[in-house]
Amino acid sequence: MKLKVINNFPDPFHPKFSFKEWDKQFVSHNAVLNGYYSNIYYPEHWTTLSIKCAFNGVEYYIKDNIKYGVDDNSYLILNNGTMYESYIRSENKVESFTVNFTKEFTEEVFNSLNNKDSFLLDYPEVKDREPVNFFEKLYQHNPLILKLLNDIRKTIQTPGYDNVLLNEKLHMMLNVLFCIQLNTFKDADSVNAVKKSTRMELYRRLNIAKDYIYSNYYDNVTLDELSKVSCLSQHHLLRKFKTQFGITPHQYLTKRRMEAAKVLIEKTNFSISEICFSVGFEDLSSFGELFKKHYSFSPENYRKSYSSKKAILT
Repeated sequence: MKLKVINNFPDPFHPKFSFKEWDKQFVSHNAVLNGYYSNIYYPEHWTTLSIKCAFNGVEYYIKDNIKYGVDDNSYLILNNGTMYESYIRSENKVESFTVNFTKEFTEEVFNSLNNKDSFLLDYPEVKDREPVNFFEKLYQHNPLILKLLNDIRKTIQTPGYDNVLLNEKLHMMLNVLFCIQLNTFKDADSVNAVKKSTRMELYRRLNIAKDYIYSNYYDNVTLDELSKVSCLSQHHLLRKFKTQFGITPHQYLTKRRMEAAKVLIEKTNFSISEICFSVGFEDLSSFGELFKKHYSFSPENYRKSYSSKKAILT
């Protein structure tokens, strides 16, 4: 399979740039796109099946008016034919990393799966879209996916890298993504609803709400907003969200904010008050109490403890 590695992204606003021409290469070539940017925006355009990643910051993707924030802990899968926008707004350079899979390559890998037939029998929805239909949502990195991503990142930075080896790694990655997708379909099938199509649709809507919280935690996220983006009544959303994820939307928002605050305490020199407000809290006292409840340390003491451990290790 033909493969392209793209390290410099074009200016989409240049008079001679054409998305139609740019997209043509991704029909016939697998592609790895890797660049470092602090301020970049791409208006709506088409994609093949792709895995979207970002390291050392956040890159935002907008699909169907829903914003998805991809960071060091998460990645986004978009299906072939999906239209989306993307942007980075950061004080520091963020590594934007994408792997595109052609339709031909995707079908080849899917047809080589040992459990393809049982997969199709149990979840024919996987072929609702050609070449395959993935759940378009945020996924948390697992060690295997992260290792493959890091292997690919390392390979393309090696002068004279082997395209055959790189395509093998893409083959392995897509295999793993299919395994993850099978588990995702099983997870969707566990939603409490009579009809299978209803279970799949409810799972999709619940994850829209969950991803909205993950990506917008620093804002004043309300139940009314979550209800609107997920197209579920507030009562239905609250009940189904808790059943599916074992946590209420508010609890998940608090958890997400605490995780973001912990990272900022570890990796930046921002004051505790700056961190408090940047992750969406309005009251420093409430923030401190919640942080201590989650991590058994006040924010100040956690920073001291983390700095001491880091000094010992270095």
